[in-house]
Amino acid sequence: MNRGLLLACIASALACACSPAPQPAPAPKPQATPAPVAPPPVPPKAEVAPKPVAQPETWELPGGLGPLTTRRELDARFGKANVREDTFAGAEGIGTYPALVIFPDDPRKRLELVLDADDPDAPIRELRVRSTDSLWHDASGLRAGMSLAELVALNGAPVSFYGLGWDYGGTVQDWHGGKLANAVGDPLFHRVTLSARKDADDAALPAGDATFRSDDAKWPAIGKDLVVDELGISWPSDGDE
Repeated sequence: MNRGLLLACIASALACACSPAPQPAPAPKPQATPAPVAPPPVPPKAEVAPKPVAQPETWELPGGLGPLTTRRELDARFGKANVREDTFAGAEGIGTYPALVIFPDDPRKRLELVLDADDPDAPIRELRVRSTDSLWHDASGLRAGMSLAELVALNGAPVSFYGLGWDYGGTVQDWHGGKLANAVGDPLFHRVTLSARKDADDAALPAGDATFRSDDAKWPAIGKDLVVDELGISWPSDGDE
C-alpha cells in the first residue's frame, strides 16, 4: 500500500470518529383530547292548559235550563248536531207551535223545548218529556214512565185527572196539597199527563171529559195500569196561578 492511500484511510477514519451519532426522530406528541361539547340547553316545556272536561249529564230537569237559555248555549252543551228545530200541532188541532228538540233521534235522551209561536225571540216556555223510558227526571224523582201508584206515593197525596180518550185526557188537574202541587210563587210548574200502560185493559180505565181521583175504589186497576206518559216543567208567568 502506498503512503498516499494510507493517509487517506486514516483521515477518513478520523472523520467518522469525530462525527456525532445520528439522533433518533422525536416521538410525535400525543394529540390533546378535545373537551366534550355540552349539549344545547333544553328549553322548558310550555305549560299546556288542561282541556276542560265535559261534565256528565245528570238528566235532571231543569238542570241549568231556563227561559233565557240561548240556542248557542244548547249547542255548546248538547252538541250542535243534537239540537233540531221542529214544529208541533196544538191541542185539538188548534194552531202549531215551534220547538227545539234535544237528541231528537234518541227516545231516552229526547227533550222538547217549547217556544212561543207568536214571538220567535221569546224565552223557552216549557221543557217537555214524552217517552216513558226517558232518562230525564226532576229533583223530586218525578219522571215519565212511573205508574200512577208511584206518582201518588211521590206526591204524598191522591191526585185528580181527566179521563182518557181526548186531547187533554189523563192530565193531572189537582195534587190535593201534595209535594208536587203547583203553589202560587213556586219557581217551577209541573204538568203531568197519564196514559194507559201498553197491555192494560182500556175498559177498566176511566175515560172522557170528566175528572177522576186516583183513590176512587171504582177503578181498582188504575194504580198500576196508568203511567206518566208526558212530563212538562215550566216557569210561571206573571198572572199564572
